[in-house]
Amino acid sequence: MSTERSSLVERRIQKVADARSVTLGLALTFLALAFVGAIAIQLVDRHDFSSFGSAVWWALQTVTTVGYGDVVPTTRVGQVVGGIEMALGVSFIAFLTAGVTSTVIHRSEASANEADRLQRDEATEKILDALTETRGDIAALGKRLEVIESKLPD
Repeated sequence: MSTERSSLVERRIQKVADARSVTLGLALTFLALAFVGAIAIQLVDRHDFSSFGSAVWWALQTVTTVGYGDVVPTTRVGQVVGGIEMALGVSFIAFLTAGVTSTVIHRSEASANEADRLQRDEATEKILDALTETRGDIAALGKRLEVIESKLPD
């Protein structure tokens, strides 16, 4: 029983760990997207983004959909890069939200399943105890019947 219980716990831990690694992977992809966006915008719009720092600042604002407006692309190519960056940023925010939600749901389900399993185990124990008691009662009745039959004339 304890081996079965430990394998169940290990599977649950693995599911949560997988959900966490997905969330971490999405977050790192999100940051990589901002970095790639910064490189792209600096390459196509050097006029508005003369330093890599301003390009990174713009890319982080854009990918997170904050958009302070203090640094903006003015060329068409820069605006296209910005549009792509915004669309991908919104998508990744949705994926991150889904990842966090999935982790919370997995934890809730694991807790609920564990509670259900404990209730089933308790019910099974009660049934087994009742059956053991009934078996003992039947054995006692059998002995009493033997005593009664031994006293009867043939």
